[in-house]
Amino acid sequence: MSFIAQQPRSSAPVVDSTETRSELAAAAERLLREAATLTGTRRDDLLDQAIVVSVPLARTLASRYYRRGVDAEDLDQVAYEHLVKAARSYRPTDGSDFRSFAIPTIRGGIRHHFRDHAWAVKMPRRLQETQTRISAVEGALAARLERWPTSHELAEALDLDVREVVEAQRAQGCFTPSSLDTPLHDGSSVTRGQQVADPADTYQLIDQIESLRPVVDGLAARDRLIFQRRFLEHRTQAEIGHEIGVSQMQVSRLLGRIMLQLRLALSV
Repeated sequence: MSFIAQQPRSSAPVVDSTETRSELAAAAERLLREAATLTGTRRDDLLDQAIVVSVPLARTLASRYYRRGVDAEDLDQVAYEHLVKAARSYRPTDGSDFRSFAIPTIRGGIRHHFRDHAWAVKMPRRLQETQTRISAVEGALAARLERWPTSHELAEALDLDVREVVEAQRAQGCFTPSSLDTPLHDGSSVTRGQQVADPADTYQLIDQIESLRPVVDGLAARDRLIFQRRFLEHRTQAEIGHEIGVSQMQVSRLLGRIMLQLRLALSV
């Protein structure tokens, strides 16, 4: 299906109109049903037409995964590939619907692409699948509890050991890890990589630890508790927020302020 790969992205816009979606779905269904009664070149031509008509559907599904660390054009191509597979394998029957058949095929192909190819840091499949399961229930659980769920609550909802949930949560960010060349803050000439001690340089490591000790000791009591829970006990932000009575977003902001304070101490 090279004609799909060669299309400019603007030629297959994401479809928002319900009426337009219905019209395209009906057109694809008619073409595929006619193709099912034929053989040879005419059948192939009708299949190709049905695929082209369904390109906006594939684009719409792909667009829901944009800005997650994978190039949009790559996601489009994965969606097109699985659209072709769906059209080639669709067998119309009474009451069947190509759109309902194609959507899980395309969506599954995109998810498999993320699972198998999109990790900047490759994780075991077990952790990838756990992250997917967490994402599927986390929002609904938060809405029901009216706060962000803890790791224990997620583990209970998923019937998993809490250690598996914590391990998957710690691996968040493997799609788009932060660069060591990123400045510590706007306008800073110091990068994150410059703040990482060389494990082979024991003197540098000790120097950084001793430099941070008085800064950590000087933190406010709540900040020291947050620091201890996050970096010594490896609690999640949601668990910390639940303990101190603030939201996960507030914990994230507090951690950012604490880390900036520590980094500034090191840079000095």
